[in-house]
Amino acid sequence: MRKYTGLTEKYLLGQKKRSILTIVGIILSVTLLTAVGTLAMSYQDKLVRQTIQDYGDYEVSFNGVSGKDVPRIVNQAAIGSAGVIHRIGYATISSTSEKEQKENPFAAPYRYLNVKGYDSQAMSKLQVQLESGRLPQKPNEIILSSWSLNNFTSKPAVGDKITLDLGDRVEASTGKVKSVNSIGDYGWNLDEKFKPRMKQQYTVVGVMKTAKNVTWSSTFIYSAITYDDHQKIDPSQNFFIYATMKSMDNIKEKSEAILSSLGLGNVDQGSAQELNRENVLKDIRIEYNNELLKLFGKSTYANVNQSSMYAFAAIVLIIMGCTSAVIYNTFHISVLERISQFGMLRCIGATPAQIRRIVFKEATVLSLIAIPIGLFTGTILMKVLFYNISMLTLGFLNDMHMIILLPVLLAAAGLGLIVVYVSALGPAKLASNVSPLEALKTSGSTAVEQGDFKRLSFAGSKWLGFEGRFASRNIRRNRKRFRITAFSMIISIVMYIVFGGLVNLLGTTSESGIDYSYSLDYQGMNKRIPNSVYNKLVTLDGVKEAYPFYTHQLQAIIPKEKINPDYYQQQKEMYTVEQENGYRMGNNFLTSYGINGLQELRPKLTSGSIDASQMNDENGVIVIQKISMITDKGTNMIIDQTRFKVGDKIKVRSMGDKQSYKTVTVVGTADQAPLSGKYTESAVIQMITTPKVIENITGDNSYDRIFIQANPETDNGAIVGYFKSLVQQDAGYNYRDRIEEMKQARNDAMTLNIFLYGFIGVIAAIAFLNILNTVSTNLILRTKEFAVLKAIGMTQKEIRKMVLLEGVFYGVFAAVYGSLLGTGLSYSVSYLMRNAVQVEWVMPWSSILIGSLGAIIATLIASYWPLRRLERIQITDGLRGEN
Repeated sequence: MRKYTGLTEKYLLGQKKRSILTIVGIILSVTLLTAVGTLAMSYQDKLVRQTIQDYGDYEVSFNGVSGKDVPRIVNQAAIGSAGVIHRIGYATISSTSEKEQKENPFAAPYRYLNVKGYDSQAMSKLQVQLESGRLPQKPNEIILSSWSLNNFTSKPAVGDKITLDLGDRVEASTGKVKSVNSIGDYGWNLDEKFKPRMKQQYTVVGVMKTAKNVTWSSTFIYSAITYDDHQKIDPSQNFFIYATMKSMDNIKEKSEAILSSLGLGNVDQGSAQELNRENVLKDIRIEYNNELLKLFGKSTYANVNQSSMYAFAAIVLIIMGCTSAVIYNTFHISVLERISQFGMLRCIGATPAQIRRIVFKEATVLSLIAIPIGLFTGTILMKVLFYNISMLTLGFLNDMHMIILLPVLLAAAGLGLIVVYVSALGPAKLASNVSPLEALKTSGSTAVEQGDFKRLSFAGSKWLGFEGRFASRNIRRNRKRFRITAFSMIISIVMYIVFGGLVNLLGTTSESGIDYSYSLDYQGMNKRIPNSVYNKLVTLDGVKEAYPFYTHQLQAIIPKEKINPDYYQQQKEMYTVEQENGYRMGNNFLTSYGINGLQELRPKLTSGSIDASQMNDENGVIVIQKISMITDKGTNMIIDQTRFKVGDKIKVRSMGDKQSYKTVTVVGTADQAPLSGKYTESAVIQMITTPKVIENITGDNSYDRIFIQANPETDNGAIVGYFKSLVQQDAGYNYRDRIEEMKQARNDAMTLNIFLYGFIGVIAAIAFLNILNTVSTNLILRTKEFAVLKAIGMTQKEIRKMVLLEGVFYGVFAAVYGSLLGTGLSYSVSYLMRNAVQVEWVMPWSSILIGSLGAIIATLIASYWPLRRLERIQITDGLRGEN
């Protein structure tokens, strides 16, 4: 051996068990980095694909562009690709009968097709979804909305030819063409007629799926798409351009610069929240697909991008800090137990620099072995997770693919290597600073405690016996080793609390959607559904539950102190009319889902209780306080509108009623309404109550909607058949089938929970293995110490009790400090994300309890195997052998 560093390989081979424990620590760290990186990339890929499907595969749209300006925008250097759409015209497919107009005074005079010309890029960018057939490829081919088919005189099928009278909707009184600049459809009015311009024959080549975000006008206006390559553009028409930029950087500035360079002004700007949204336009409107852009950190809201970046950086630092602690602990314990060896090397001439090089070479060798294994185990762990997800065949995560990217693997390996060297710095410095004389005189890992041993804490009291006193003194005698082991446990608790908080945040902001199968509405003359219809519904096969829906808009005086100040800052314009030390507001709704609907509200209560009799006696209401909103700065905020408490009084009266106010009493609060997993997105204050209270307040006990929950195990043909018979009898009725939507919503909620808690399971498993590794290493390296205790008469049972009590002390200590640090970091991450997602932060009590108990249990389990090993070791072998 020519140099001291040659001792590294001999030591690692000679102390195989200790080396393996160190390698396991590094493997755990790299596994965590690989798993988190792969999971993040895979989840982002799924979100991107889902967002493209829901909102479109474009980044910016230019709406209302004149024909002469289309080529000038599409051919801009900054634009990578663009799809162009224009409105060809309306076509009537049926007229509304006199009977239907009489029964439903809000019916449109016709049922229209809104025919639009898409080029191939537009169909791709707006993700036209087909139910059957194919997309149009020629100007004489068309695809129809599935909802429109039954309104044709003769229901068309794929392959049929149809002839449409294309034209305009005009004001009947003036003959003026209705101004429509949006790609979507506005409503209609009674002063309307249709003016045909030309006949056009089309071949039906496909049927479109119904869009998720349909508008109320979809019952009378249906989409139809034909092909137009836009090689010849009419300069007198307005067009809609959906573009993908060559680079997402500074997308807002680039879009504005494009219009500025063309001398186009009067630009209105907005954010595309959904496909086919209806917008009142100026000359031109720019919309940014921020739902897609924010997934790449390129949102037009700078604060959202910064907040996401800061939160991501904080999470990465927490992971690196935790993994660094795992490896640091392993190295530190190893160095402490080898102080005498380093002291001997110092005695024969080794310099501090050479000692440091020995430790760093050891770190390098172990890294070269452990990092590839960590990359492999992290990948396999994710492969197993994704395989299990694919076997579930449920909603949102059905087509989630495992994305293995070389940059992620390289980053995990690089970060792992950095973490190893950073972790080795402290132990290397400790080893190089060893005094030869002190090192030879003692083991270096044990320092005799200074002070009065008679002053014992509760941990060393007689209540726990002399084993408890021994355990307490061992901890106090070896404070460094205690801190190292406890620190490892603290880190595990911190990881669990922080990532548990992130899971709760994602779960809070994810909406599970509706919770009913059908809805029956009535818009006829008398504005009410007779009780006989409800009574018939509840007897039908397949109906699990039916809820009559009563709703009345109210004026209310909301006391100023009951308005959440944070919400007030966001919506000051709502609070302008002051009255009686409060604000008079009209955006209040008194609603009821029937007596049985109150049962659906019980799990969502945040305070108070539900007692229908009490509510009837006191005019009791349950206030829905939370609301989901997007601020002007693009922040997704879930916030309480009000701060009502049980017992508060609210003055209300019906809209238009000039009589005195009546008083309702708050008997409870909830975050969400019945039959929905979503937070309301409307700036309304909703008060849930009983039908009797609605009659007391408004004098009206009518309802015009019924929600139905169907039995998923029963054929629902009877339900749909009854709905159709109602529509034939009275055109004021219409119904919506939400079976698939509800199933999808439940599947999405279930799979999201599986995904999130699967991730928590990975974190918990790695935290457990971290504790297992550290505690086991600590005990194995104390073999001589336990041999001495057995030599002086301590039985194996007494040693076992002492070790287990030490584990409990470690766990209690780690639980206190881990909970404090984890809670602080959890709040910090939530604070950093406040500009992107703002949810009221709550103390993570459940994570604290589970993490603390888990750490104590893991410590006791980790102590079991080393104790069994120690039982089999003879005293002489323990005193003589190295660990």
